[in-house]
Amino acid sequence: MLKREKEKERRLALERAVYLIEKAEKFKNIDYELARRYVELSKKIAMKYRVRIPKRYKLYFCKKCLYPYKAGKFRVRINKSAVIVTCLNCMHVRRFQLRDRDVQRARRDL
Repeated sequence: MLKREKEKERRLALERAVYLIEKAEKFKNIDYELARRYVELSKKIAMKYRVRIPKRYKLYFCKKCLYPYKAGKFRVRINKSAVIVTCLNCMHVRRFQLRDRDVQRARRDL
């Protein structure tokens, strides 16, 4: 019986997951349902092979309904030291805490 190469499988799974999310970004303005399906498949692949989707890509879609954020479908608010992103499909709210350094930079820019 052949031994599985788990590290190779995990690396390949991460590449596929990232590829699907990038593909969803391209298709979100053309076919919104197809873009959602790409994100769903990406998440399933990542869970099956126990791979984390990089944070940069996690910010592209809603964690609850898995729809990619598209203009007019989400709202962003900055409140003191947090960024609040609301998905207008499912009204799910995500909060990201900013570090002190980022808060000072944001206030200085205003």
